[in-house]
Amino acid sequence: MHAAAAPMRADPAPRRAEPAPMRAEPAARRAERAEVPTARMPMRTEPTFLAPPPDAGAYGAADAGFAGSGHPGGVMPGLFTPPEVSEPPAAARAEAFAAAGAGAGRPPMPAAHDASQAGPSAGNEALVAELQSLKGMIARQFATVSWFEGVRRSPVQGKLLRTMVSAGFSLKLARSVVSKLPSDYGERDAQTWLEEVLARNLRCAPRAESFEAGGVFALVGPTGVGKTTTTAKIAARHVLKHGAQSVALITVDTYRLGAHDQLRAFGRILGVPVHIAHDASALHDLLRLRGSRQLVLIDTVGMGHRDERIRSLLMSLPRADIKHVVVASCAAQAETIDESLRAYEARQAAGVVLTKVDEAARLGGALDCLLRQRIRLLGVCDGQRVPEDWQAPDGARLVRRALMAPPAGAFALDDEELPLVFGVAAALQGDVSHA
Repeated sequence: MHAAAAPMRADPAPRRAEPAPMRAEPAARRAERAEVPTARMPMRTEPTFLAPPPDAGAYGAADAGFAGSGHPGGVMPGLFTPPEVSEPPAAARAEAFAAAGAGAGRPPMPAAHDASQAGPSAGNEALVAELQSLKGMIARQFATVSWFEGVRRSPVQGKLLRTMVSAGFSLKLARSVVSKLPSDYGERDAQTWLEEVLARNLRCAPRAESFEAGGVFALVGPTGVGKTTTTAKIAARHVLKHGAQSVALITVDTYRLGAHDQLRAFGRILGVPVHIAHDASALHDLLRLRGSRQLVLIDTVGMGHRDERIRSLLMSLPRADIKHVVVASCAAQAETIDESLRAYEARQAAGVVLTKVDEAARLGGALDCLLRQRIRLLGVCDGQRVPEDWQAPDGARLVRRALMAPPAGAFALDDEELPLVFGVAAALQGDVSHA
């Protein structure tokens, strides 16, 4: 019995020797941890950040997450980044987004390098344009300053310049005229020279080419410049010389309320027939049946100088049969007068009639437009009386009237303010130095 039990006590000895390798593993692990750098220590202190399963692939590593981590993929940036998914997932994700956008019908996003190439080009063009603008402004300022230095050395030129600008003449015309003044002239001679130069360049129509010679004239111009009153003045003067049977009046102004009634009232006073033409064909018939009428005056509808219907109005009055006369008000601004003369094609017309001379504070602006555009002056109206306030064109008288009535008060121009005015004009108008 005892001999048979002996082998059973020998069995546990080998069983107690088996755990020995298991006790050796912690020692090996401690040795490996001693050799590992300290950068891997967060992996042990943060057991919640888990690496993706080996079969997840690139998308699994990027999209698989740990619940409650609060970050895509369950990995907080900077704490755990698997080395095998550092670069390929970004490229793969970009390709996936591009394919998804193309599949959804959205246009592909432009390449980044195209924007980087277009940006410097547009920026360079803007910089070049800005530098060119700055260069031109500096050149104009220096030209104006150098010109004024020469004027300051000649008090006579400075006085003439101030006189013209104060009278309403443009800076360009004043500078061009004053620069031609002879250097040996005194103040009185310079004033006489200025009046003669302006009067000689102001084109005034002789009597043989004015209304006294007869013909068919259509008075055109903006609203309120006095076309109807001017028509009555011209007709009255012709009636006094040649009789009522030599004049006929026609109105095409059917837009303004009571326009033809006003002209008819003048016709009854003068004993002159007044006809209404509602269209171009009716006007043509009236002109064909005028008979022995020496002078025919046509009163037209007033339109602003920016009205698109001006062209059609001028075309309905053919220049082959009708002479156009543009009526301009001296009481308007010089810029308005200039635009009106251009809109109504005053250079191709028979001439211009200046009205409301008595109401204008400065006549220089109206005369400046006639001088620069080389337009002929047919007559002047300086009041409301019919026919007393009609004057034949006289350039010398108009120039003297314009230069001898400078403005007073806040609109008067001092010597100290003249350089400032020219400096601002050089910056706004541009090429003042070549006036």
